[in-house]
Amino acid sequence: MSSPHSHLAAPRMPRRQALVTLLAAAGVVVLPACGGGGGGNASVDTGGTGSFSTGRISGFGSVIVNGVRFEDNAARLADDDDEVKVLVRDDLKLGMVVTVQAGPITAGSGDVLPSATATAISVESQIKGPVETKTAPDTLVVFGQTVKVDAATVFDGTSFAAIAVGNVLEVHGFAGAGGVVTASRIELENPATSEFKVRGFISGLAGTTFQIGAATFNFATTPPAELRVTPANGLFVRVRTQAIRNGSGQWVVKRIDARRAFEDRNEAEVEGILVQSGSTFSVNGITINTTRLPAGTVMPVGQHVEVEGSLINGVLFARKIEIEDENDEAEVDVTGQASSVNTTAQTFVVRGLTFHYSGATALEDGTIPASLQNGVTLRARGTLPAAGSATIEATRIDFRP
Repeated sequence: MSSPHSHLAAPRMPRRQALVTLLAAAGVVVLPACGGGGGGNASVDTGGTGSFSTGRISGFGSVIVNGVRFEDNAARLADDDDEVKVLVRDDLKLGMVVTVQAGPITAGSGDVLPSATATAISVESQIKGPVETKTAPDTLVVFGQTVKVDAATVFDGTSFAAIAVGNVLEVHGFAGAGGVVTASRIELENPATSEFKVRGFISGLAGTTFQIGAATFNFATTPPAELRVTPANGLFVRVRTQAIRNGSGQWVVKRIDARRAFEDRNEAEVEGILVQSGSTFSVNGITINTTRLPAGTVMPVGQHVEVEGSLINGVLFARKIEIEDENDEAEVDVTGQASSVNTTAQTFVVRGLTFHYSGATALEDGTIPASLQNGVTLRARGTLPAAGSATIEATRIDFRP
């Protein structure tokens, strides 16, 4: 990870400009954005009104996803089972992968992020299951899926060093080909859980068994009403299972779901790993149509990307594709009231996140000893720490009226 203060020495290139430059260097043609980060100038044939975004939560003060600040006061919140648990705003955590349905996006300027009002936010974890192997410095096998951690992975209740074989984890992140998941958040779960789950691509379908990653699933006894989709190789699904294997070492399926359908939106952004199956591209289970990209566009298959365009009949018609940068994804942006201020340890808490500051931390105005007090409203930006550390190194603090 780069030094948390490296960008204070010289002005940083804006995130999206940097990503476009990186993409161009890789030989990928990039079109000007019409969605998400650039406001609502979509043409009339680009889908329904409003916006759609799938990606990790990178900040709060509302909720920030894919560089857009979504006001969540009136949003309907749901977990990925939709009907099992009613969520509240405090259930939304840094690094969780969510899908946001919202109104039109208002363009930002300077330090102000683009914004929209969310109508619905659903949390979509990738895996819940046991740790089977652990390989330093960055790889786990969880419920048959290879999980990679990086500078942008948030740990809750554990750290990479503390994780042990047999622990039950909930992993948020993005599935690539072959069951490899890039983790955005890892939480330690109760080992007495009665259910495991995974999202991914079906392979090796034979009779009533199939694989996702290295895990084998058996749906012979699954009630017909719980087979919400007919299993097929290459299909992106969410599978819930019993927490014990059958006598053949297979996971017994309780329910299979396809990715839910969403209303058409003229502004859509999807973050994840670009996967290719034959001539079909997808990101996070959403099919990507490339016909609106220029001829000769090189698709960065297997890379962590953000795709912008329009959502029509469940397909994202891409207008722009960007390669995501791990260090940029490790940046955190939180607005709220400060608490637990400790000027000796040089720490404070905002929205449940602990920040550390130093003399190198940039300030909008004022001085930290005089301005940083419990109850003051501020915007804190920083860099995620090494895997499992509890504090975020603050790179800028802006005090608000």
